[in-house]
Order: sequence, then C-alpha cells, then structure tokens
Amino acid sequence: MAQRKGSRADVKGPLMLSAVLAAVAFVAVAIFASGGTDNALRLDLAFVAAGIVFIVAVVVSATLMIVEKPNEAHLGQGTGVNRSSAKLYAEARAKREREAAAQRTDEAQFGQRLRPDTEGEDLLGRRPAEGSERPGDDGPTAPRA
Repeated sequence: MAQRKGSRADVKGPLMLSAVLAAVAFVAVAIFASGGTDNALRLDLAFVAAGIVFIVAVVVSATLMIVEKPNEAHLGQGTGVNRSSAKLYAEARAKREREAAAQRTDEAQFGQRLRPDTEGEDLLGRRPAEGSERPGDDGPTAPRA
C-alpha cells in the first residue's frame, strides 16, 4: 500500500500527545497511590496506569483522524458496496414508475370491486330471485317475535 506524503507528521503528533498524557498519569499515580510521603512509590500501579492512558489516547487520536478524513470521490461511484445512494434511489423510483405504468387499469384495487355489475351476488356468483326479499328486511320472510 502506498503511503501518503507526510504520513510521519500525521502520526507524530498523536504519539507525542499520548506519551505526554502517559507521563502525567505515571507521575500522578506513582505519587497519589503511595498514600503519602512516608510510604514508597507504587511504580507497579504507575506503569499500568501510564500504559492504559497511552493506549487509550492513541486509539482516540486514531479514531478522530479517521473520522476527520473525507472519502475520495471515486469511492461513491461504481457497483456493489461503493454505489451512490442517490443513484440507487433514482433507479428504484424509475422501476416503481415503470411498474405503475405497466399495471393494468381494469385490475381491482384495494377496496374496489373487480366487476361493478355484480351487486347483489353471493360468494358463489348466484343472483337472488327477483321476488324474494333481502334478509334483514321486515318483509314476509322475516321471523316475527
């Protein structure tokens, strides 16, 4: 992989910052973990704290450097994972419009009858007799209470 020009300058700053923070943590933990001037310095805890602070500072610096760097223009073009979302949206919209234009107009939509002339048919397609009353009317077929 080809390195960018000046990549040492990009790495040098975060490493120095991490080293300074680690040194401050080392001194602070060595003094404060001993419990006073009568006790010996706790160098074991100081080294552990310095190592943790150094690693955390390097990781945070690297993360911030990655987030700050913009992607190159060619990464938003192409196929697969590098496709532009604007192109994907335009393609999906065009596909929906083609499908809507190709859809037959005599097809029943939700809430519409397929054949509007079938009013009064039952589920088997039988029409009621001409002289019979509809159920629920107070006609001669309705039971009396």
